[in-house]
Amino acid sequence: MYTQNLILIRNIVVLSTLLLISTSSWALKTDASKPLLIDADSVSFNKSLGKAVYHGNVSISQGTLKIHAAHIEINAPNNKVISIIATGSPLTFEQRMDDGKLAKGEAKKMRYLVKNKRLILNGNAILSQDNDRFSSHHIEYSTLTGALKAGNEKNNKSRVRAIFYPSN
Repeated sequence: MYTQNLILIRNIVVLSTLLLISTSSWALKTDASKPLLIDADSVSFNKSLGKAVYHGNVSISQGTLKIHAAHIEINAPNNKVISIIATGSPLTFEQRMDDGKLAKGEAKKMRYLVKNKRLILNGNAILSQDNDRFSSHHIEYSTLTGALKAGNEKNNKSRVRAIFYPSN
């Protein structure tokens, strides 16, 4: 009984430490100052609305940030990007963090709310950093603070899976 309690306490301490460490990992600050490069089969652009819709094998890169999707919509009224919405399969992204770790993700739909620095993944969502990994139907991630929220509160049938590897 004493040994089981010690193991439980150790596991709680390790998990708490991993969560604290992962929240200190943010996207490279220099990425925002890099040019935004977009490659697609076609684009529909409306300057007065500040809306661009890219179709077909779309790739976006800005510094270490890379997004690949079948369809990407960029909302940028007055030349200020408000949101990026990506759909289609495969939909993947990756970005190098300030601590040197590589964050990767995939989902059926991704929304990035620029002002809030919030990434929302829906549909078979996966978010990983190095070997640590979260998967769920719905994941919200703050690229500003590293805070993560996963699961579908409206549908309790959705499960969250987290895998953490101890660091030496």
